[in-house]
Amino acid sequence: MAVDELAASLLYQVTALAGEVAGRMNDGLERLELTGPTANLLWILDPEAEPQPLRKLAVLMRCDPSNISLLSAQLEERGLAERRPHPRDGRVRTLVLTAEGRKVRERLLAVVARHSPFAHLGDEEQLLLQSLLAKALDETR
Repeated sequence: MAVDELAASLLYQVTALAGEVAGRMNDGLERLELTGPTANLLWILDPEAEPQPLRKLAVLMRCDPSNISLLSAQLEERGLAERRPHPRDGRVRTLVLTAEGRKVRERLLAVVARHSPFAHLGDEEQLLLQSLLAKALDETR
């Protein structure tokens, strides 16, 4: 297979996989009363990590900062997150999970695990795939 064909085939497979994952997740997200974008934001809010500035969250989600403001407001309305000043720079706003937000995030991660198309792969295969995907993503940023 030519290099261009291989790259195109890989991109097709990744796109098809993303669609499959989204389809599998819909029911779980509906039960959690989350949209895809609010679920993504909830997912990247690591409760153990230092709070990230809203602008950094926008970069991670590859969206406009105004979208993060809207998604943050939606999570706040549900009592899942709070916007707070950054611990080291009060001019910068961050988004922090509430206790309820942590619970819903845990349920979200359980939904993700249940619907993962990677569950049938062994640990070594998953680690290899994770490494390759991280390398591919680093190249696009």
